[in-house]
Amino acid sequence: MPANTPSISLQLVSEYVSALSNKDTERMNALRSPDFALDWVHGDAFDNAPLSEEDTRQFWPAWFAGFPEMDYEVTRTIAAAEVVVTQWIFSGVNAAELGAPVFDPPAVATNRVIRFRGVTVYDVSKGLIQRETTYLDLATLVVELGVEL
Repeated sequence: MPANTPSISLQLVSEYVSALSNKDTERMNALRSPDFALDWVHGDAFDNAPLSEEDTRQFWPAWFAGFPEMDYEVTRTIAAAEVVVTQWIFSGVNAAELGAPVFDPPAVATNRVIRFRGVTVYDVSKGLIQRETTYLDLATLVVELGVEL
């Protein structure tokens, strides 16, 4: 396998983002390493461990079920050999329950249009995504969903 270059890493992350936009969890799973970690940077750094690859396989289908109509728009991308950073806007209609592992206890559907921003840092090695660290506007998401934490 060739060494990572910015263009190889960018292509990998572009495929992943396209799969996310199309709710193609099989493709997303194939682009992550077996020891992948999904780190949501919105909680306590010591109490909120990243999700494992197995946890991530459960997270995305639950998220997509809660937002059967959604748009994930990348507005900016910066790529290096082993890291790709995307800035994005998510919008969708919360038309179904958001259950575990997204929210536990589950959040009931609100049928509200949700829109929030975020940044994701993808660590890339050996042709796969090793880690996905996501910084998101959790306050806006929670307020728009009407979720009480």
